[in-house]
Amino acid sequence: MLQRSLFQLTLFAFCLACAVILMGAFTRLADAGLGCPDWPTCYGHLWVPTSDADVHHANLSFADTPVERDKTWPEQLHRILASTLGLIILILFFMALYQRRKLADRHPWISISALLGLLVAGTITRIVKGSMIDPYLLGMVLLYFGNLAYIAKRHHGSKTVPFKLPAFLAGFVVVQGLFGMWTVTLKLWPQVVTLHLLGGFATVSLLCLLLQRLAQWHWRLPYEAHRQTVAIRPFAMLVLIVVAIQIALGGWISSNYAALACPDFPLCQNQLWPQADFLQGFNIFQGIGPNYLGGLLENQARTAIHLSHRIGALITTVLVLILAIRLFGIQLRSSRILAFILIVILALQVALGVSNVVLSLPLAVAVAHNGVGALLLVIMVIINHRVSTARQ
Repeated sequence: MLQRSLFQLTLFAFCLACAVILMGAFTRLADAGLGCPDWPTCYGHLWVPTSDADVHHANLSFADTPVERDKTWPEQLHRILASTLGLIILILFFMALYQRRKLADRHPWISISALLGLLVAGTITRIVKGSMIDPYLLGMVLLYFGNLAYIAKRHHGSKTVPFKLPAFLAGFVVVQGLFGMWTVTLKLWPQVVTLHLLGGFATVSLLCLLLQRLAQWHWRLPYEAHRQTVAIRPFAMLVLIVVAIQIALGGWISSNYAALACPDFPLCQNQLWPQADFLQGFNIFQGIGPNYLGGLLENQARTAIHLSHRIGALITTVLVLILAIRLFGIQLRSSRILAFILIVILALQVALGVSNVVLSLPLAVAVAHNGVGALLLVIMVIINHRVSTARQ
């Protein structure tokens, strides 16, 4: 009964995580990332300032960032959805802990629970005390994941009751919340914005993987199909890594506002290869302090980022198509269904990417491009799980 409840709550968390990604993309693309200059409140409000008196008081308190009503609600709604997701993932962890305690020695898991509690307490203290807590938070994060890695190495997990994955997710979502905070307090520093975006995609992927494990969705194959499946495991993992890198490039484009550095397609600035500054485009040491809303890079640096994403898209497309062809070659109906879904998602993603350029980055298309990118990553996680756990 608890196993079923755990699966259902994980499914809900997965759907909510997808919604958080879409809301985050909308917030970022609507230039609402600093719609609330404080964190976790919005101009001192749990929601947003709504009355004229509230807006007037907010403008007096935050003179450098006056209220823009159309930008406050996306940012605060994104925070509320993300906080709800974090709470649900913590509940998932404690449900998995309760179920695990009945089946195994509980002592190794006490340290995980204690350190997770310390990490949550540290995050709350950071909200109250400010940035002076950041070095201690870093230590708490390293301690938590170091302890988790130590336990994972020494204790074998259960095939029916996953615990290490929920434990990793619980710590990860706390760290993701911290990156959400730093996105605001560091004024859209591109490095943090990109890592926060990748953290959202990673959360969705890990929840998808947890669903696969809880449902025990595995392939049982005849000899020849199993042999073919084993043969494509390394390539499937390679494609997953390439898709993740391509998503990271997309995040770097977004955080540096380089989506329209090439306003035409298939050329860029009416040239096959315009002037581009790759050294500055991929400078990961941009300083802390300035407001990065709108981006601070020169055009040639933004062009380099955009060109890299296009090249990455070409490589990703070729590799994904090869993987789909190899999946079609397995004598298994479900593998062919996955291959078909993979091709459809890829085609849609390419079409949305081209439309972003041709139509000058319409908000709906850009948000959809983020969402379908998440779907592409999810289907790659599913494929890798199936081929890596396939048995005769």
